[in-house]
Amino acid sequence: MSNNSSRPNKIQTLRQKRRKDFFVLIFGCAGLLTLLLFTGGISLAEWVLANLVLILGAIAYFEGSAHYHVASVEADTEPAATESANSKAYEDTVHGLINGLPFPTILINADGRLEVANAKAKEVFRLVTDNGVRASAALRQPDLLAASIRVSDTGAEEQLAFKLPNDGQSWIAQIRPGPKENTVIITLEDRTTIRRAEQVRVDFLANASHELRTPLTAISGFIETMRGPAKNDYAAWGNFLDIMFQQSERMKRLISDLLSLSRIEFSEHNVPSTTIDLSPLLVAAIDTLEQMAHEKSLKIVAENTDQSFWVVADPDEMTQVIQNLISNAIKYAADGEKVIVQIGAANTMERAESDISRGIPEAAHATLLSPQASQKVPAIWVRVVDEGSGISAQKLPRLGERFYRVDESRGGRIDGTGLGLAIVKHILARHRGGLAVESKKGVGTAFSFWLPRGNVPVRHG
Repeated sequence: MSNNSSRPNKIQTLRQKRRKDFFVLIFGCAGLLTLLLFTGGISLAEWVLANLVLILGAIAYFEGSAHYHVASVEADTEPAATESANSKAYEDTVHGLINGLPFPTILINADGRLEVANAKAKEVFRLVTDNGVRASAALRQPDLLAASIRVSDTGAEEQLAFKLPNDGQSWIAQIRPGPKENTVIITLEDRTTIRRAEQVRVDFLANASHELRTPLTAISGFIETMRGPAKNDYAAWGNFLDIMFQQSERMKRLISDLLSLSRIEFSEHNVPSTTIDLSPLLVAAIDTLEQMAHEKSLKIVAENTDQSFWVVADPDEMTQVIQNLISNAIKYAADGEKVIVQIGAANTMERAESDISRGIPEAAHATLLSPQASQKVPAIWVRVVDEGSGISAQKLPRLGERFYRVDESRGGRIDGTGLGLAIVKHILARHRGGLAVESKKGVGTAFSFWLPRGNVPVRHG
């Protein structure tokens, strides 16, 4: 307040001094020019022109420099206010930038306290506030804290991979010097999904190698036997060749499923655009698998396939899904029983899931794939039921995992690659559909899927 009141007085004093200097300069120079005129050093015309230039130059200098001196006085009287304004501008800019970043970011000041942490960082480190919290208390990760201290001391950037306790998430931290001396900016990148994908890939390769090695080992073993101890035992060769053929067929199916899974995964992000009627596909699949059912004295019962149910789908992939589910039902149904194939419609995707999960009383239920489509759009559902031994409730969530065989939970009677349901899941994911299973031991199992309903094609002519 005192600075503001004294400023007009300083400016007034400065102007009076400047005015005095102006007149001293003018009269001093004019006197010198007059002396030269009287002594004959210059003519009258030169004297008049010189005085005119002198006066105009003095006025221009006085007016031009006056604003500079007044501004200097004003600046000298408000150094604290200027510094405060600069500090406020710095905070607004840096803090605004950090708070606007889409990934977790923290600024640590020179005192080792949090200056600002954006919403993402508060969520990661479970911070209630970032107002002056010590970094050692906030970060909860010794390696990250040690790295931030080193960057503050040396000014050299560092990168650190770490996991937070209790949540198992994987992070990459970029630790850089901040905008002021000894400050540090930490930005985090969530690598959890990538790490899990890498682990899935490693597990997949390990499982695929094991599955391929098993039939190859069997074939190799029988070849050695036929070349060695049973070289002349031609009566046993027929049995050996049958086993080798079975193992080669198993390996062929596995390679086919691996290629199919790879192809489907590659195109999973491309949503189909063709509108098809599912009923003819169900009828065709039942006709194809009729002989397989006949060999077990099974009857396949179709319901509602005489009606049209339109969906947006790839017909070949839908055929693969339907045949996979029906063939599995035939494999696991008890001899002489029946397999039921049902199709229907629902007002919403949510209602479809509800309708298909009430078929077997007191059955355990698991959703193997949640649909990506809106829960409010109309839906078409398909349900395949077998009257078999059923699956225990604790094993239902694992169905659809790669190389997990359903028969492992049904006594190990059926041979398969363990990729069939995984392929079904990926196909339905591409179609934005859902997949569910319900089962009760001693009663049977039902696999169901549901898709967004398509518009009925308009027929011309």
